Amino acid sequence: MIKVDQPSMALNAVDVPGAHHMMWNTWTVAANETSGHILYWIASVVTGSPGGYLKMVILNCHGFYGTGSSGKSTGGFGLKLGQGIHRSDTKLFSKPKGKVANIWITACGTARISVPGTSGEGDGNLFCSEIAQNSGAYVVAATTHQVGDSSLPNGYIDDFEGLVVRYNPAGAVDWSKDYVRNFFDGLVNGWD
Repeated sequence: MIKVDQPSMALNAVDVPGAHHMMWNTWTVAANETSGHILYWIASVVTGSPGGYLKMVILNCHGFYGTGSSGKSTGGFGLKLGQGIHRSDTKLFSKPKGKVANIWITACGTARISVPGTSGEGDGNLFCSEIAQNSGAYVVAATTHQVGDSSLPNGYIDDFEGLVVRYNPAGAVDWSKDYVRNFFDGLVNGWD
């Protein structure tokens, strides 16, 4: 598990597997919430936080999977938080711009490149890069399946599995680490 500096905010989808993350501010996001309202609420919480700044926003939900270029189901198609956060919604992350240091996404396959260079869904690398650029925050996400712990103490999140990448506020990958899940996922889900 990873200790999170406070004040931070966790947004947990109602159907997220494993533990709901509990931070200085925690919101269980109903399935009918729009992406616009979700980002508006993050900006409202930032305004009420100590110093008007959050050290981290954690998006704890499923990642959308779709058909990749190889024809197999794979990640990189957005986040199943509320009604969904898709590539067309990344501009909404400008609402709390400059007031959030980090956005960590614990969803499966978020940064996966399933349809390289697409202007729409399927390129999780571009999805995460656009979130970083629009928010002015560092964005951390994985390219593969994640396993949620069944319980966690307040102020902690699960460890990541597989290849994890960080995007700087300019949208470029400036760090990555492979937590050795990719081989297992390849055996189970194919090498796409």
